[in-house]
Amino acid sequence: MIIDNKGRLFGKINLLDVFFILVLLAALAVGYLLFADGGSSAGTIPVVYTVEIQNQDAAYFEHINEGEQVIDGITKTPMGKIVGFSKEPAKIIAQADDKLVLASPENRFDGYVQIEANASVAYPDLLLDSEAIKIGKAVALRSESAAMHGYIVAMDYDEEQLKEAK
Repeated sequence: MIIDNKGRLFGKINLLDVFFILVLLAALAVGYLLFADGGSSAGTIPVVYTVEIQNQDAAYFEHINEGEQVIDGITKTPMGKIVGFSKEPAKIIAQADDKLVLASPENRFDGYVQIEANASVAYPDLLLDSEAIKIGKAVALRSESAAMHGYIVAMDYDEEQLKEAK
């Protein structure tokens, strides 16, 4: 007999208790789905951030292609799409005659990769899949053809959209 005369399933579990447990689990699941972003965002805004990659040879930069999707090299979360790229001769601090000088090593470059993404607004941060993006933050990114390690050196977004998304 599956249910006995006391309403217990297999003679051990009360059906009313099972019903309440299922209702509780359903409520938790609905709550999780509604607030899965941690309640962090009232909206998203487009942002273009620039990552500086320092002191690499020219061959390295041949593999950075506009239009490629970028992911976080550690968490594998989407971080946007490459929309621009530029490079200039690398600058390093060197010692010359007991002085520190700014030098440009031969065949070495600093690259600037512009990445476009839709960022969630969670005051005071802009988030890409719960990762805050801020000027000065070290990032490890990957695209289809390159692994990039650098620092965020610029961010461009519409201040009015930021205010509206708060």
